[in-house]
Amino acid sequence: MEENTSHEKWGFLREHSSKADGKDPLTSLHRTGLDEYLAVIFPDTKDWIHDKAFGIHKDGENHKIRPDYRSDSLKLVVEFDGLPHYTNPASIIKDDNNTIIYQKNGYQVVRIPYFIQLTNDAVEKIFGVRVEEPLFNAIFPSLGGLEMKHNPSCLCPEGLKRMAREFKRFPEQYEINIHSLKAMNNEMLSGVNYLIEEYEKI
Repeated sequence: MEENTSHEKWGFLREHSSKADGKDPLTSLHRTGLDEYLAVIFPDTKDWIHDKAFGIHKDGENHKIRPDYRSDSLKLVVEFDGLPHYTNPASIIKDDNNTIIYQKNGYQVVRIPYFIQLTNDAVEKIFGVRVEEPLFNAIFPSLGGLEMKHNPSCLCPEGLKRMAREFKRFPEQYEINIHSLKAMNNEMLSGVNYLIEEYEKI
């Protein structure tokens, strides 16, 4: 990756700014917490609750699930789905069940996969909000390179299908990541053809 990243304000997404340390080994681009992105996407929203138990809601059950971010004023739950949400089938089932619980209680649910970055176009598609400030630069891939554990080759079958379905919403990011995975020149470590096969089935 030849691009100079020193002038880039917005980095690869992490759940929270406290977890946004270090730089990406493939691009040397820094990391940015979801809390920082949300502050720009929803500048007037001040009631975000981070990683707290959902608690007792109208169905009368005490749910111990902990959404990454919840705004009661927006009736919105935002989850950052990291690698385990694509490698562990039990996590995928839990995500689906938790989404149902949130929706039953009147919340809209947004799930952001670790391989989708918050470009201006992605933010508009995900949140329905147009941010004028330039956000993440779409030229930077999320997959490929040294962090091989994040690549399609390491996902469980359902996680790979999930990745393909989510990339279908963001074709520009799909293409840049396919290019990066192919550049590894190692199908066993990249899993690029598995991803392409699932993507083309949709």
